[in-house]
Amino acid sequence: MMKRLWFQLHWFFGITAGLVLAVVGLTGALLSYYEELTRAFSPGVMTVAVRDTAPLPIPELVARVHEAVPDRRILLMTVMRAPDDAVGVRLSVGDGTRGETYFVDPYTGQMLGRSQADVVFRFIMDIHRFLTVEGPGRQITGAATLLLFLLALSGLYLRWPRRIGNWRAWFHIDFKKRGRPFLWNLHAVIGTVVLVPYLLSATTGLYWSYDWWRGMLFSMAGVPQPVRNKAPAQPKMARKGDAGAKGEGKKALPDLASTPVDEMSTVWDSFTARVPDYTKVYLRPSQTAGGQLQMTWLDKSVPHERAFSRMDIDPASGAIRNEDRYAQKTTGGQLMTSIYALHRGSFFGQAGIIVMLLSSLMMPVFFVTGWMLYLDRRKKKRALAASRPAPAAPKNAPVVGSLAEEGVLIGYASQSGVAEGLAWQTAGMLQGAGVPAQIQPLARIGQAQLGAAKRALFIVSTFGDGEPPDSARRFSQQLMNQAMALPALRFAMLSLGDSHYDRFCGFGRKLDGWLRAQGGVAAFEPIEVDRGDPGAWASWQERLGEWLGRPLVSSKTDDGPHFQTWTLAEREVLNPGSTGLPAYHLAFTPPQGAMWVAGDLVEVLPRHTAARIDAFLAGSVWAADVRVTVAGREAMLGEVLRERVLPDAAPPAGVDLQDWLERLAPLPEREYSIASTPQEGKLMLLVRQTRNPDGTLGLGSGWLTDGATLGERVTMRVRPNPGFQGPADARGMILIGNGTGLAGLRAHLSERIARGHVRNWLIFGERQASHDAFHDATLREWQAQGGIARLDRVYSRDQAERIYVQNYVREAAQDIAQWVADGASIYVCGSLAGMAPAVDAALADAIGADVLLDLSAQGRYCRDIY
Repeated sequence: MMKRLWFQLHWFFGITAGLVLAVVGLTGALLSYYEELTRAFSPGVMTVAVRDTAPLPIPELVARVHEAVPDRRILLMTVMRAPDDAVGVRLSVGDGTRGETYFVDPYTGQMLGRSQADVVFRFIMDIHRFLTVEGPGRQITGAATLLLFLLALSGLYLRWPRRIGNWRAWFHIDFKKRGRPFLWNLHAVIGTVVLVPYLLSATTGLYWSYDWWRGMLFSMAGVPQPVRNKAPAQPKMARKGDAGAKGEGKKALPDLASTPVDEMSTVWDSFTARVPDYTKVYLRPSQTAGGQLQMTWLDKSVPHERAFSRMDIDPASGAIRNEDRYAQKTTGGQLMTSIYALHRGSFFGQAGIIVMLLSSLMMPVFFVTGWMLYLDRRKKKRALAASRPAPAAPKNAPVVGSLAEEGVLIGYASQSGVAEGLAWQTAGMLQGAGVPAQIQPLARIGQAQLGAAKRALFIVSTFGDGEPPDSARRFSQQLMNQAMALPALRFAMLSLGDSHYDRFCGFGRKLDGWLRAQGGVAAFEPIEVDRGDPGAWASWQERLGEWLGRPLVSSKTDDGPHFQTWTLAEREVLNPGSTGLPAYHLAFTPPQGAMWVAGDLVEVLPRHTAARIDAFLAGSVWAADVRVTVAGREAMLGEVLRERVLPDAAPPAGVDLQDWLERLAPLPEREYSIASTPQEGKLMLLVRQTRNPDGTLGLGSGWLTDGATLGERVTMRVRPNPGFQGPADARGMILIGNGTGLAGLRAHLSERIARGHVRNWLIFGERQASHDAFHDATLREWQAQGGIARLDRVYSRDQAERIYVQNYVREAAQDIAQWVADGASIYVCGSLAGMAPAVDAALADAIGADVLLDLSAQGRYCRDIY
């Protein structure tokens, strides 16, 4: 509810204040290099030819300007230390405090006129600050800037990812997306990038919009707020030496020319004696008759162009009445002096200016993409409203009844068979409740079928780090990159994933977003299943029943094969002397009735070693042989701890031990590809040891290769993996893998050779032939017997230039394409990082990306990668 409220506020203020912010942003970008561009475009006005003579004294320059324009007051004089810079003078317009800037030759006192570039940029600045309308415009830009805070923070809230540490979730722009998904992705990512610059721009920009905001900033900085210069409210005496020139009784307004020449000389001499190394100085007249002149300057050591220092000088005596140097200010004082530099970005150097410039240029992008998203949303809502049929049922008839009677399309995408199993169980629940259901893999759902569906359930898993299952790759890359009108579709999503990956349930979330973008309406928020969480299945059953208005009875009676004890019969290091970590051949004696097929997986319940438990309990009051009861089972404390995730410390004395144990999570199972067939009489694995950052062995590999002893019983269960089971016919099979990925490929070779299917091509990669030729004798024997038509092993470190499996795939591209044309399937098993995506790219080049997608959809391109 809260998220919906913030979404409504975000789009409403975005499309209303967005135009003003777009104008402010664009003009702000144009002003980023205002002074540099103005000077570059104004040669002969803002710059002069350097002469051998010294510049005129300041009092004489003031006098010559007054002589040239006697009817205008001098509100400000800007003197530069550079010899080729003209002197700037701001001349009054009427009796107002605002003026126009002209330039004067410092060597002759000649008026050079106005810089037309300066005129243009000042007009742009007026648009930027108040839309050229002083009163109402300032209020409009101020309000829009306040709303920028709301837009920035609400946008951050709306796009906050579930895993905040995943940089791709924050900053990745997916250019494969089209239409609304791409616009939303672009809008969200750019918004994240410019969030901090926008908050800084808004904070500093409001300084000029509201007095209360300015006062708040000074208060937060711990700096007294200076009183702004104002013209006197009551008439004062006329300028000295010019009595009657402008008429008696008229206000004596601030004017540098009203200061006598000798006093001006005194002021300037006092200033230059005190500040000999200035680079730029502003001279302001006294705001009251006989008052002090104000000098604001930059010296050579300033960090940016607004690091001003200031002093007030008595014109009669030359005494310095007040001096406030930038370097001596507090941090708060320096920040308040640098408001414009913070706003422009120059406070942070050239990099800051560029960042603020680019951020400002993004304002129109937000306005355009925001409006496009809004218009697309309105279009889909109108189409949705038009597609709703008029209710024909009696007033009191429940609507959900008709929803159930219409039937439901169930689409699934499964890599290892879990999502497919849940899809069939869901269909069974619906059928039992009298709801017709049609079940299809996503690979077989086309545009026409999806467009005609009114009710759909999607049960999809995520493969690897956010990718679709292989069978759904064509659906993802082709159909989901198209725009479709699905205003009549109501759908629900059950998404399977593993939270250990950064892009948890990545494909499910992508599919959900795409369906919504096409006008589909979710019946409820997606239910995400983390590693088979049974609570998610119960929630799925409950929410479906609520949506359809029918009580649903779960047909899920068990989780498939149960865990059993298998005896560790063999363990051998296959790569002694290898530069890689040790890889082990393991063999287990199957329990009675255990069955599996090539491609299946085994789930192992690892355990801590007894030595690890003894070390954990050392120093505590508890011993490993203390008897405890957990979940109705009586056991010794050490045995229970071997099956649990250990906390940082042993249980303290006096603790309720049973309660303490029940709070410990069980050790997670580990999954491995099976390397043998039941006909070989043993279940074989190929497991490489892994090491934790502290040097200890990994949980699963450590238990199997070091912790468990020969003859010890290991708790395991076979898990069917239909997405990697082999073809039933004798057509060719190309098997590609690296490292311990040979396990799954070896099982396929064993099964096919036993069936007499001998058109098999193995491409396998490892480090060195002398150390890493896993199962070498078996492979050579099978090849000699004709069971392997082609055997190509690639050892990356047996030559100066590293060569990997993917390199060989590219070399053999023509032969691979011919095998595929003859009906061969491609199976890949091995590491997700490096090998699998590289082989995928190489295969796409070899046979064509579209052909590869078709093979995935047909079940002829299968992968078991980890």
